[in-house]
Amino acid sequence: MTATSGSGMSANPIAELRHELRTPINHIVGYAEMLLEDAEGDEYTDRRAALEVTLNAAREAVALINASLPPTREAIDDRELTDLTKSFAAPQQRIREALEGLLAQPSVAADETLVDDLRKILSAADRLGTAVAPVGAGAGESAAATASVASASTPGPGAGPPGSGRILVVDDSADNRDMLSRRLEREGYQPVSAANGREALERIAGDNFDLVLLDVLMPEVDGYQVLEQLKDTPATRDIPVIMISALDDMPSIVRCIERGAEDFLPKPFDPVLLRARLSACLEKKRLRDAEKEYLEQVNEVIAAASAVESGDYHAGTLSAVARRDDELGRLARVFDGMVEHVRSREDRLRHQVDNLRAEVEAAREAREANGEAAAEATQLQTGQRFADRYEVIGTIGQGGMGMVYRAKDLELDEEVAIKTLRPEFVADESVLERFKTEIRLARRISHRNVVRIHDFGGSAGVDFLTMEYVEGLTVRQLLDQRGRLEISSTLALARQLAASLEVAHEQGVIHRDIKPQNLLVDGEGVLKVMDFGVARLAERTSGLTEVGLVVGTPSYMSPEQLLAEDIDGRSDLYAAGIVLYECLTGRLPFEAVAPVAMIAKVLSEVPAAPADVAEGVPPALSSLVMQLLAKDKDERVQSAGELMSQLEGL
Repeated sequence: MTATSGSGMSANPIAELRHELRTPINHIVGYAEMLLEDAEGDEYTDRRAALEVTLNAAREAVALINASLPPTREAIDDRELTDLTKSFAAPQQRIREALEGLLAQPSVAADETLVDDLRKILSAADRLGTAVAPVGAGAGESAAATASVASASTPGPGAGPPGSGRILVVDDSADNRDMLSRRLEREGYQPVSAANGREALERIAGDNFDLVLLDVLMPEVDGYQVLEQLKDTPATRDIPVIMISALDDMPSIVRCIERGAEDFLPKPFDPVLLRARLSACLEKKRLRDAEKEYLEQVNEVIAAASAVESGDYHAGTLSAVARRDDELGRLARVFDGMVEHVRSREDRLRHQVDNLRAEVEAAREAREANGEAAAEATQLQTGQRFADRYEVIGTIGQGGMGMVYRAKDLELDEEVAIKTLRPEFVADESVLERFKTEIRLARRISHRNVVRIHDFGGSAGVDFLTMEYVEGLTVRQLLDQRGRLEISSTLALARQLAASLEVAHEQGVIHRDIKPQNLLVDGEGVLKVMDFGVARLAERTSGLTEVGLVVGTPSYMSPEQLLAEDIDGRSDLYAAGIVLYECLTGRLPFEAVAPVAMIAKVLSEVPAAPADVAEGVPPALSSLVMQLLAKDKDERVQSAGELMSQLEGL
């Protein structure tokens, strides 16, 4: 016998011959086992005995094939082939006698389905040993017969128990398709049949299947080609495929596995083994589908995070993911809630800033209506060119350390603020050098709530600082006009002040002079903290009492600062507490005529809580302010970051 070629043919003639001889045996075994499963009970004793004889005869035929045609054999002559086919006569005869005896029984003859199945077994037994025609002849089947059986064995939509897998059975043998489909229905699956590879690909393209049982040798488009196309297509790559074929030589099995088949079952197959392989493959697909869904929903969460960043996130976007009963579902629920919380907080903070902006505008209008203007004596005159670089536009105001002017930087063509320093602050050269070091540190602070220092210089005997120019009102001016601020405005100030102190303290810079005069609010409600690093110069050039008089008043200074002890960022937080107290109540927590009396009160007295002084102050906010004013710095809020967190929680 020589090898055949073409689609669906095996390159090994012995393997092809084994396939041809084992195919009818597969039909015998498959139908007999199903009928045996139905023959339970004492009334079916004769039927079980006849079917057991049939199965044993079929197994004897398989043993004959395996002994004469091992997979390692490469050729067989005509005489050996004739002897082999003759050896099937005995098992064939036993099958005929057993089944014809059954068919003669009246109870069997009355069951049309049983009769039809028994005749199929007899037909397969008759073909045993004669099916050695070229591969693809289909044991005498016509195309019409094949199509007819395929159609009849295909269940309608929704067949099978709920939740069972949909399995496509692909085989060019009508008996194989019928037998496999009935076997699958018994196991609770929903079988669908395809008579050839081309039909299988068409069905898979138009429907969803959980698994494919695929024959190898078929005309036109064989099982290898179907398998390759399924695994090369992303949409069908994850459908598990079990090859079922009488072609059981090792190269054929390896070829299938290499092309992506999950398993290979030789015909005739063991029903128990088939059941186990189906269950394993479907579970594998279920896990893969779950993994794909998980990864897709992870991408949904990532996309939602990007949408939040761009401002395009809509509540409920992750509702499908949030229904998962696992960590990803919990993450989606937390994420959605967090976004809503953040949005709510942003809306609240925006409302606070809007109120603050309204108060700034009202205070500005009141100042203009009252005709208030700077009337201090100035060193620099409007229109004057200063330091060969700056053109003075006007006077902004006067501080404890000197005058502040608005000017235009002629080199950079932008407006700046110029703060001139009184001579006594820069007379000592060593102090001046330390001051420059402090300014260099302060210049490292870059934050929207901090007035940025540009440069330090001197011209015509005048030492000066240049810094960012911000048009607005100081909190001092705001309080002078408004008396006290609304709660929302105070919270907007507090939040921005905490943010500025947090970034400064991270750079190792302590302000030392937080007070309303050093807090500037622009027309958009943005707080700008001024004079980081400047207060240190005053401390190093003045005594304690002078510090209180020059840098502001002792009212905003912490006890440790008044006692000239070592200070840290908590001293700035104390001063922030004083500012918030004044914003909430319209008055200072400690009031006295003389600076010395003021210092005594700061060191020894406990002020009334803001909620006890002014109506409408929330108890939680009042308590936070009192914590900031603790005389022992270890009892205060310990960092600007912690203050920010507490403010956000209010």
